[in-house]
Amino acid sequence: MSTITLLRGALALATTLALASAGGAQTFGPDFVNDYSYVDLGGPQGIPAPLGGLTFKAGDNNTLLIGGNANYPSGAIYEIGVTRDPQGHIVAFAGTAALFSPAPNIDGGLTYGPGGVLFFVTFNDNRMGQIKPGSMAPDKWIDLTPLGICASTGALFFVPAGFPGAGALKIVSYDCFNWYNATVVPDGTGTYDLTNVVATALLSGGPEGMVYIDSTNPGFTADSVLVSEWDANRVSAYQVDAAGDPLPATRRDFLSSLVGAEGAVIDPLTGDFLFSTFGGGDRVLVISGFTAPTVYCDGKTNSAGCVPTIEFAGAPTLSGPDDFVVSSNLMPNHVIGTLVWGLAPASTPFAGGTLCVQSPTLGSFGGQVSGGNPGVSSDCSGSFSFDVKQAFFAAHGLIAGTALYLQLLARDPGFAPPDAVALSDALTFVIQP
Repeated sequence: MSTITLLRGALALATTLALASAGGAQTFGPDFVNDYSYVDLGGPQGIPAPLGGLTFKAGDNNTLLIGGNANYPSGAIYEIGVTRDPQGHIVAFAGTAALFSPAPNIDGGLTYGPGGVLFFVTFNDNRMGQIKPGSMAPDKWIDLTPLGICASTGALFFVPAGFPGAGALKIVSYDCFNWYNATVVPDGTGTYDLTNVVATALLSGGPEGMVYIDSTNPGFTADSVLVSEWDANRVSAYQVDAAGDPLPATRRDFLSSLVGAEGAVIDPLTGDFLFSTFGGGDRVLVISGFTAPTVYCDGKTNSAGCVPTIEFAGAPTLSGPDDFVVSSNLMPNHVIGTLVWGLAPASTPFAGGTLCVQSPTLGSFGGQVSGGNPGVSSDCSGSFSFDVKQAFFAAHGLIAGTALYLQLLARDPGFAPPDAVALSDALTFVIQP
């Protein structure tokens, strides 16, 4: 075992003792203190400390994957269930963790990427591991040092749909504070090679896990990224540029007086921000107050060469302003379309694309005509806009804490049946009180 790994382990022990003496209080930054709160889940039973990255298990929003024995050759990924309150927020772990896969030296990055492959990075041997769906051990390793990534990582994350730079892979170096933009390319075996690695920003504080936050959330006036900063004992907020890279000059304290911030993930049902700690009690905290819906799944390239988008405005509440609107752009012009909805996501091949809402869907919001440029030729100037009213929630008996999934479907006369359908990406949100 390396001297660096031993040193970081000693630091984790020291910071755990410091946390105990300080009472474990965390402090939100001045721009966030009035809107956010946290629940401390404690340490997950059955996962050996220190903790590494975390993410939700593919297809199961009630199971977390968490790195254990982080930074050590015995490192591994474990799975453990979670319990939710009536509003859908995670309030406790359920049961004891089970081994998911070995992951030697796993650090703060653990996330799913294209093809359902699970990606993670390691400290301090500076590698990326990849686990294919159904595998019980890493299927591929990439040495990051020859690609120009400063030893050692850190974490990694794919920019989610709906944010600048969507789909790009972002990697941070814990030791050098560098933020990198990269591209993954299929290698023909179900895993991916890494290309086009470029350092685009210099952060601070020993960066680890990261998540993207929509500008509609309280305290965020622009699309941003939250970064767990292990050295600095904080989680920081940075605005992002057109490529999804952080702007260092915009750094603000999101959460401080914190020990060992490590992994990071967004709860797909509530928008809550979860992070693990390496040291600092080796626990998981859940931050509530995020209300923005989440874009997921992939739209279909239509016959005019565009991928329709799904967008939203307002907030889906039962008692607040009745202003939630779901829209779609880059649709074919002058076609009929509808917004379908259901209570579960899907990824089902449909009309040459993907149906992102579980079939059969529970209903639709009726038909509209997309409008757009006049004339007989098809282009991407069409759009739709649907009001998702509180009366709709009431009519269908939908209560606070219910997760909904929506997708725009429209005719696409440029394709022959059965593929003559345009499909947006999809939107999920939890109805707020």
